[in-house]
Amino acid sequence: MLIGLISDVHSNAVALKAVLDDLDELGINIFLHAGDIVGYNHYPDETIELFQMKKVISIRGNHDRAFIIGDTSDFNPYAAAAMEWTRNAASQRSFNYILGLKDTVTVDAKGERIVMFHESPKNFQDYIFPDEATADLLSDINGDVLVLGHTHIPFIMDYGTRGMVVNPGSVGQPRDGNPDASFAVFDTVTREIKLKRTKYDIEKVIEDMLTAHLPEALAYRLREGR
Repeated sequence: MLIGLISDVHSNAVALKAVLDDLDELGINIFLHAGDIVGYNHYPDETIELFQMKKVISIRGNHDRAFIIGDTSDFNPYAAAAMEWTRNAASQRSFNYILGLKDTVTVDAKGERIVMFHESPKNFQDYIFPDEATADLLSDINGDVLVLGHTHIPFIMDYGTRGMVVNPGSVGQPRDGNPDASFAVFDTVTREIKLKRTKYDIEKVIEDMLTAHLPEALAYRLREGR
């Protein structure tokens, strides 16, 4: 069985559609998302419609929680402004969808227990970069594969019989210097995870963000993947 792993779409429906098209071509119809559906970009309702249409299994990230409660006190000014825009622009249906999500989900797939957290399983405030993605994170999750988001940096750490820690990177706002949308594919038979990238129409997203008067810095960073 092949499973698509995605994270940090951040209201970028254009990038999400490109990734889902790639996954469809591989015959994948199980999609797991490790949080941050909304925030930053211009298409919250369109993104959530795609999630619902493709039956993406998702958890909430910190931006999704801010979308619900309105607290952006720990956001930088650009992220806070984008979240205020999102809360004003998104539909009640989108709000209800995010409200119904959980902060963590475990999926059983052909004998593999896949556990999703957006941030660290030990502390929802912590970013887990590759250097922090140690085997110790696997000790408390009762699972075989830990899928994380939040950093927008893709990585795979394989600890053999102890399990794997993976971050599929960001679909909607990559930060590893590569502007292409990032995702991963997990083969439950071979227990192999592959990181993948796909191009999308970044200029359209930038144009739409500027038209909506979202922060210019958020729009132009998409070209750099930073």
